[in-house]
Amino acid sequence: MKNHHLAKQRGFTLIELMVTIAIGAILLGIALFSTTQMTNKEKANNFAMEFKRQVKFARAKAMTTGDPVVMCAMATPGSDGACAADWMTGTIIMFSDINNNGTFENSADILLRSVSSLVSNSKIKSTATNMKLTFDQRGQVGAGETGSFIYCPSADNKYNIQLEVMSSGTIRNRGKTTSTCDS
Repeated sequence: MKNHHLAKQRGFTLIELMVTIAIGAILLGIALFSTTQMTNKEKANNFAMEFKRQVKFARAKAMTTGDPVVMCAMATPGSDGACAADWMTGTIIMFSDINNNGTFENSADILLRSVSSLVSNSKIKSTATNMKLTFDQRGQVGAGETGSFIYCPSADNKYNIQLEVMSSGTIRNRGKTTSTCDS
């Protein structure tokens, strides 16, 4: 006669399975939350490094060529026209402003670079009165062009970064800020 009490159990009970799924769901939720925060923080840091690199390039180009170099946002880069009214419009471009009029013309100016537009859901705001940076042969920026740039990688404003352009044409990363990109 067989002893049913000594038979081995196979598989999981329903309660064991439910507890395991609940623990897995909690761990997955924590991991996704942390990944989203890390992604926004990395977006902010990457933007700050890239923007600083572009400002340094424009400044160095103006100093080496002796021609004014303009950095601004443009709705249609490479087409004749003025800079956009804000830094969120279109693509950030740099051009040698040979005729020194602050407007890009294919026939007179040289397009140096165009940097892809902002990452989705991110914003940038400038406190400067003039929505462009114009570097002269000494590497300095024009009047009304100094100020802060606030970069907001997401709507929650948790990882906003502030960059500051000085009249000398240098740029500093002021780090995390409570300022927002909304007016």
